[in-house]
Amino acid sequence: MLRKKNNIKKKLSILFNDLKIKRNDNVLLHSNSTGIIQYAKSKKNKQKLFKVFLNLLLKKIGKQGTLVVPTYNYDFTKGKTFVYEKYNSQVGELGNFFLKEYNTTRTLDPIFSHAIKGKLKKKLLESEFDISFGEESIFRKIRDHNFKIFGFCCPLNSMTFLHYIEKYMNVKYRFNKKFISTFVKSHKAKIIKINYFVGKRHINYKLKNSKLEKAFKNLKNFNSSDFGNFYCWSINSKICFKVIREKIKRKNNYLIK
Repeated sequence: MLRKKNNIKKKLSILFNDLKIKRNDNVLLHSNSTGIIQYAKSKKNKQKLFKVFLNLLLKKIGKQGTLVVPTYNYDFTKGKTFVYEKYNSQVGELGNFFLKEYNTTRTLDPIFSHAIKGKLKKKLLESEFDISFGEESIFRKIRDHNFKIFGFCCPLNSMTFLHYIEKYMNVKYRFNKKFISTFVKSHKAKIIKINYFVGKRHINYKLKNSKLEKAFKNLKNFNSSDFGNFYCWSINSKICFKVIREKIKRKNNYLIK
């Protein structure tokens, strides 16, 4: 088992180097846990490999870096109660594992919450969430602090930061919709309202991966590499914002057509 674990460490170290992930980086991680599971022999082994991955990534960025992992939950948009203390991320096992096992702090957003560990934790926790993807949201801070967005074994269109750019540019295929439901923290419940920039029902608003590949492929700040059977990538948030904003400025529906 030790030799296999060291082999995974070597593969991950090569991947992080290929993607230019360095000490003091601020990283927003999007992940597909299947990328880790492809090397696991059992459920117990899978969790050990999750820890190997996260430990190595945290060591790579160091104490001056910050790691942010999505722990999104869409039940609030269906009128269901959001309980802050529950490990109920709907966007992958790795987010729940990070939230539960790494003494992280979770943002209060009942839809787009993130688990945070690192130097910028306090600043990121001060983000507002009454307007999803708004200028007071965590996504603006991700842009301001030039986070490196890291896609581990998942496609480019899984990058939630792109919805912040859509909101910033007020794309025509989305609109502001108000959601109201119950938020529970420390056994105290309150009703809250959130404006979420959602896609129009009669339009296929799924982001085109091919458009993103084309937009990023020649950028110096875009890096890609394979990890086993999966594609991985990284891009700086400021570069991503600049490039996609210009594309949308020329063609409002660039990302979906």
